[in-house]
Order: sequence, then C-alpha cells, then structure tokens
Amino acid sequence: MRNAWAVCKREFASYFLTPVGYVVVGTFALISGLGFSASFLFYAKVSINPSEFAYSGVPSFTETLLSPFLVFCGMMIMFIAPLVTMWLLAEERNRGTMELLLTHPLRDREIVFGKYGAALGMLLVMMAVIGVYLGIIAHYAVVETDVLFFGLAAVFLMGAAFMSLGLFVSAMSRNPISAGVMTFGLSLVLYILGTLGESLPKKYPAPEKWPEVLRNAAGVGYDVFREAVQQLSVDAHAKEMAKGIVQPQDIAYYVLVSAFFLFLTFRALDSRKWRA
Repeated sequence: MRNAWAVCKREFASYFLTPVGYVVVGTFALISGLGFSASFLFYAKVSINPSEFAYSGVPSFTETLLSPFLVFCGMMIMFIAPLVTMWLLAEERNRGTMELLLTHPLRDREIVFGKYGAALGMLLVMMAVIGVYLGIIAHYAVVETDVLFFGLAAVFLMGAAFMSLGLFVSAMSRNPISAGVMTFGLSLVLYILGTLGESLPKKYPAPEKWPEVLRNAAGVGYDVFREAVQQLSVDAHAKEMAKGIVQPQDIAYYVLVSAFFLFLTFRALDSRKWRA
C-alpha cells in the first residue's frame, strides 16, 4: 500500500497548497464554534431556570448539549464533504489526466484508497477542531470519557460515509462543481429520509373495503418500507452513539455505507477503463 500512501500524501498536501483546505477547516471551525457557544449558553440558561423551559429539574448535560452538538457537527460535514471530495477524481477527468492516472503503474485500489485517505485526513483535521470543544467540556463539566470518545467516533463515522459518497460521485462526474452539487443533493436525501420516517404513521391506513388478506399484505409491506426509511437516515444512528450508547448496528451502518460507495467507485473506474 506504499503507492496508496503516496497518493494520499499528495492529495492531502494539495488541499493546503490552494485555499480549499483553509476555507474548509476555517468554515467548519467558525460554524461549529458558533454552534458550540449557542449550545453552551442555552444549557446555562436552562440550568439556572429549568421550569422556564418546561423541565422539572436540571436536564442531562449529555442529552441536552453534548449529543445534539455532536450530531450538528456531523450534519455540518454533509455541507463540507462536497468541497473536499469534488476535486478528487472529477478534476482528473476535467483536466484530461484521468487516462494518464489509470495507465500509471497504480492499481485501482491504490488510487481509490489514496484519494479516500486524503479525504479522511481532512476529516481528521475537523475532528481535531471538535476535540478542542470536547476538551473545554471535559474541563468545565463532569462527563464520562466513553461518552466523549464514542461521540467523536459517531461524527467521524458519519463524515466517513459522506466522504465515500462524495468520492463515488466525483468518479462519475466530469466537472468538480457538478460533483459537489450532486454529492450535496444525495447527502440531503439521506438526511431527509430520517424526517420522512418519523412523520410516517405507525400503521398503514388501508381502506376497510379491502379484503383482509390484502390489508395484511399491505401492512407488512408498509412496515418493511417504514423501517427501511428510518434505518437509512444518515443521522439516526449517530444520535445514540453521541450519548455514549453504542450498538453494533449503528457502527455497521456507517461501515457498510462507506464500503458500498467505495465499491461503486471501484466499479466506476473499471467501467472507465473498458470505455477507454
């Protein structure tokens, strides 16, 4: 994997040879800092006068501030991931260097993992920014270490899923701007699925005039559809992890999503070789 590491280093360094890396990290630091400050001030007000905000007592720090803030940071990466990934492969095609890259003595997996590793490197820089906020929280509040660790892991896993989606779209696009817009659109769809799933009724309102067998079949199909929509939501699996509650299916969701889009990226490169 030495070649993959070389590709990763080159791509990661290229972010900071242009304004892209500084704009991405600076924007993330600014918005997340504002969100952290607003959350901290809100929790302070709630702690002083809980009844004013319909709380019977001082609410849980983790559930009221920490978990929503971390999920907010993860969703913010949804907006930033297109800026990070849209150049990775689409720019190669836009410049006409894709064929040269594919004929270079590099395997497809070295190209994909190298490019993806550079995107994850940018994600780790953003994780370092969040780590500063978590350090402030650990200094002023009593929070269990596993809650902080798994909360940070939830943001990273969510970001890794967005990065893999962006890499796939970049591999399919000719223009980096188009890749960025499409990545954001698909990420937004995954986010909207959560809101859609929560608004769906628990039972399918089948008409009474339908035969019982048909109503039962429609009810089973609806239950499967509703569960699938809720499970596909990109932020639903991070909410519990941000509270320190770790379930295997939550980790598996983000790992499988990342692996799925990386697999599609491999197939995209293969199809381009055959067309060439």
